[in-house]
Amino acid sequence: MIMGVHPGYHLANASAKEHLFTYGIIVSTLLAFAITAYCLSAGIFVVCSHLFYVPIILASYRCPDRGIAFAGLLAAGYLAEVITFSPGSGFEVVNALLRTALFLAVAAVVSQLSARLQARESRYRGIFETSGAGLFLFSPATGKIEEMNRGCAEMLGYPGDAALPLDAAAVWPGYAGAPGVNRIENLDCTLTGRDGKACPVLLSANPLPDRDLVCVAVTGMAEQKRAENRLRRSEETYRVILNTADVGVLLTDPGRRIVETNTAAVRLFGGAGPEDLIGRNPEDLIAAGSREAARVYRERVLSGETPAPAECAFCRLDGSEWPGEVSATHLPRDGDAPERLVLSIRDVTERHRVAKRMREENRRLSIVNEVVAAATASRRLDSLLGDSLAKIVDLLEFDEGAVYLIPPGSDTAVLHAREGTDPVLPQTVRLDDLFCETSVPAGEVYCIEGLQGRYPGSGIRAPVMVPIPGDDGLVGWIALGSRARKTAPETERDILLDIGKELGNVVVKGMLYEELETALSEVNLYVDILTHDINNANTAAMGYLQMYLDFAAGSDGAMVEKSLAAVHQSNEIIRNVSTLRRLKAGPVELSPVPLGPVIRGICSYHTSARIACNGVDATVLADDLIGEIFTNLIGNAVKFGGPDVEIVISVREEGDAVMVTVADTGPGIPDDLKSRIFERYQRGETKKSGKGLGLYIVWMLVERYGGSILVGDRIPGHPREGAAFVFTLPRYRPVAATGEANV
Repeated sequence: MIMGVHPGYHLANASAKEHLFTYGIIVSTLLAFAITAYCLSAGIFVVCSHLFYVPIILASYRCPDRGIAFAGLLAAGYLAEVITFSPGSGFEVVNALLRTALFLAVAAVVSQLSARLQARESRYRGIFETSGAGLFLFSPATGKIEEMNRGCAEMLGYPGDAALPLDAAAVWPGYAGAPGVNRIENLDCTLTGRDGKACPVLLSANPLPDRDLVCVAVTGMAEQKRAENRLRRSEETYRVILNTADVGVLLTDPGRRIVETNTAAVRLFGGAGPEDLIGRNPEDLIAAGSREAARVYRERVLSGETPAPAECAFCRLDGSEWPGEVSATHLPRDGDAPERLVLSIRDVTERHRVAKRMREENRRLSIVNEVVAAATASRRLDSLLGDSLAKIVDLLEFDEGAVYLIPPGSDTAVLHAREGTDPVLPQTVRLDDLFCETSVPAGEVYCIEGLQGRYPGSGIRAPVMVPIPGDDGLVGWIALGSRARKTAPETERDILLDIGKELGNVVVKGMLYEELETALSEVNLYVDILTHDINNANTAAMGYLQMYLDFAAGSDGAMVEKSLAAVHQSNEIIRNVSTLRRLKAGPVELSPVPLGPVIRGICSYHTSARIACNGVDATVLADDLIGEIFTNLIGNAVKFGGPDVEIVISVREEGDAVMVTVADTGPGIPDDLKSRIFERYQRGETKKSGKGLGLYIVWMLVERYGGSILVGDRIPGHPREGAAFVFTLPRYRPVAATGEANV
C-alpha cells in the first residue's frame, strides 16, 4: 500500500514497486559478493568492486536512515573477500580500503538526497490527504486513476473496504478521455458516486509539471445546493407571506426611494401593481401635514432608536388621504448588502371608527348614568323628573325641556317638570295634539319641524319628543327644544331613547310609590281615628266597669272582672299596634332619659303587685317609647304570676352601658321556649298568653337603642322558680369638664 492512498485503493504497480526494491537489494547484494569472490579468485580486481554500488544505492534510496550502515556492512564484506582471495599484495588491500570509503560516501550522498525527496513527498502527501477538497490523480494518456484521497472517496460514497474505480470517466462523466487536459478553474459539474447518484461539485484540474498526471480537485456542492434550495424556498415562503399579509411593507433606500413593496402596500395606496410604487420617494405618499413628523421619526430610527409605531396621514395615488400606523426597521449595510429601511404600514381607519364608536358609547353611558343617578336620588316623582330633566338639558346642550306624564285612563298629559323659561311648552296636552304623534309611542325620537310657524316668536327651532315607555304602553314623554339646532343627530337620538327607557322604569316605580304613599296616608288616618275613638270608648267603659265592680257581688262581680280584663286586653293591643307603627316609621334621634321616673310611673299602674326597685337613678339614651319595655315586662309578670307575684327591678351601671334586670317569682319560662320567646307572634303556653307582640316589641326597642336582651331563670337551673329578663341600654354621660362629649 502506497503511503497516503485511501485504504481501499490497492494498485498492483504500487505493490510491485515495494517488492521490487526489496528483491533488487537482496539479489544485487548476493550477485556482488558472488561475482567479487569469483573475480578475486581469478585475479580480476578492477570490475568487481563496482558491483556493490547497486545494492548501496538501492538501500540508501529505500531506507535513507539505514543507507550508511548498510554500506558499511557491504564494505566490511568486500574487505573480507579481498583479504581472503587476494594473493597477499598490500596494494590490493589499500585499494579495497579506498573503495570502501567510496561506498560510504556514495551511501551518504544517496541517503541525504533520498531523505529530502521523501520529506518533500511526505509533505505533499499530507497536503494531498488532509486537503478539505477531494483530490484524485489520473493519467490523461490512459485515463486511469492513479491516486485518490480520502475526502474524494468519501464524497463519492466509497467506504474504507470498497475498491475504488480505476477509470476517470467512471467518476467524471464529463471527461471524454482526451489524451491532454488543459487547466480547468471552478467548473460546476457532477461526478458519479458509487451508488450511481450524481454528486454536484465544483471542479478544478491542473496537469502536473511532467504532464504525465492530472490533479483534479473537487469541492462538494450538495450541501450548498441544499442550502440554495432552502434559501429559495424561504424566499418563496417569505414572498407568499409578505404578499398575503394585510400590512403594507415598503423597502426603501433608506427613506429616499422605494425599491420593493408587497401587495398590501399596493392596495393601500391604490396602485395597480408594484411598479406604481417602486422608484417613488416615500415622502410623496405621506400627507403634507404629517411629513415633518415622519422625517423626525425616520431620523430617530436611523440613529439607532426603536420608537413605538406612530400614526400619520397617508395619501393614495389619487390624492385621497387615509389614517395609518407606521413602524420602521433599519437594516444597516452588511458587506455587499446595501442599507435599507423597512416601513410597515397598517390602515387604522377601522380602529378610528371603533374608537369613535367607543367614545360615543362611553358618552352615551355616561349621560344615561348621570341622568339615572339624578332620577334615583329621590323618591318623589316631581323631584326626580326635575333633576333628570336638568341633567338632560345640561349634558345634551338643549335650551328648553319639559316632562309630560299621562295619568292612568286619561286622554291628557300633565306637565310634571320644566327647564328653561320659554312659554312655548303648554301645561297640559291632549293626546291627539301635535305633541303626541304616532311615532312617539312607537319607540322613536321624533323631531317636529316648523314649530316657529305654529308658535311665532318662540325661538325654538327643533323640538324633540322622547317617549317614556311603561309596562302597558306610553306613560309620558320628554319634550326638548333648541334655538340653534334644526334636528337631533342619530347619536343623541340613541342616547335619548335609552334615557327614556331608563326613566320609564323610574317613573313607573315613582307613580306606584306615590299611590302607595297616598294609600298609606289614608290607612294611617283611619287607624289614628280608630285608635283615638276606641281608646276613648275603652277608657269610658273601664271607668263604668270599675265603679260597678265596687258595688257588685257574687256572679255579677266575676262578670264585671272579665269584662274589665277584656277592655284592658283591647287597650294593650291598641298600645302595641301604635308602638309598632312608630317603630316602623324609621330611626329617631336618641336623647337622655332618666330611668327612675319611667319605672316608678309604670309601677304606679300596678298598685296591687309587690314591686321592688334597686338603683334606678341611671340615665340612658332612648326616646319616649322606653316605657313600653317596662310596661310589657312588668305587665307580663303580673299577668302570669298572679296576685302573689313578687317583682324585683335592678339597675346598675357598667362602663358605657346600663344593665337592667327584671325578675319575678312567677311560673318561669321553659328552656325550649327561651330561644324563640322574642319572635313575633310567639305566645306562651297558658290561657293568659296574649297575641305574641309584647316581648317582640321589647326586643325591637332594645335593639333600637343599641342594646341587647336575654331571658333566663331567676334562680339559675330552676326555670319554675321564676323568670329573669336582663337587658342593656347605652349609658348617657353629661359633657365632661374638658369639653369632650361622653355618650
